[in-house]
Amino acid sequence: MKHLSTTSYRAPAALLLLSLAGLVRPDVISAQVEDTLAQFRGQVLSRSRAEPVEQAFVFLLANGKGGLTDAEGRFSISDITPGVDTVQVRYFGFEPNTTVVELQSGHITDVTLLISNAVLEVADLTVEVRRIYTGKLRGFEERRAKGFGDFITPQQIERRQPRVASDMLRGYAGVVVGSEQLGQTEVYFTKGSSSGRCTPTIWLDGQPMRSMNIDEITAADLLAMELYMGGTQMPPQWASNSCGLIIVWTKEGPIPEEEG
Repeated sequence: MKHLSTTSYRAPAALLLLSLAGLVRPDVISAQVEDTLAQFRGQVLSRSRAEPVEQAFVFLLANGKGGLTDAEGRFSISDITPGVDTVQVRYFGFEPNTTVVELQSGHITDVTLLISNAVLEVADLTVEVRRIYTGKLRGFEERRAKGFGDFITPQQIERRQPRVASDMLRGYAGVVVGSEQLGQTEVYFTKGSSSGRCTPTIWLDGQPMRSMNIDEITAADLLAMELYMGGTQMPPQWASNSCGLIIVWTKEGPIPEEEG
């Protein structure tokens, strides 16, 4: 009876050092093959989860041969020249792994290669957020953002619940609100007036109302108001009075073209 002979194999010192470094797992093995060329096979795993990496590219630089891993992360490269070679593993989203391996003549070198997720560095970004307004109060909000004039918002009107429109003007610096007489109240500006006070022009939903009293506008119909005291504050499209403007927006009024 013939007896099968076995050949013991001792891992080269270079592979032992790589194992200690964590680049090649300590399960490096070699098996006897019949020819004088070497074979290289193994598995590619993600370092974080130890999961197989499919479609990773494994390439031996000195031999110029390589291949892709399968669904289990395994690869096999045959008929390669023995000796020390550098194996490189590449996969999108992972850091390239470069490892030195020693390929033995007539043996299969089997390794497990670990690759790490790439850390992407993103340059500092400056994000400018611009709010886009639409509808009747588009221009109101754009002018309010510039900081010129005084603005009475729908929320302020809702909280105050004015009995008459002039109630919303009380308490503003530079505004004098007189006593109500026969359902109407005179309103004056004192800022920018050499005579002490002057009468501002009232604009209603984008139209000038030079003879209108503020209290002719129903309080329940008020949507928003703008106050401009003096020529330097006034929007150029409405700058028709050196004293100033009171621009009133109502809930049911039409939307002028410049506000739509």
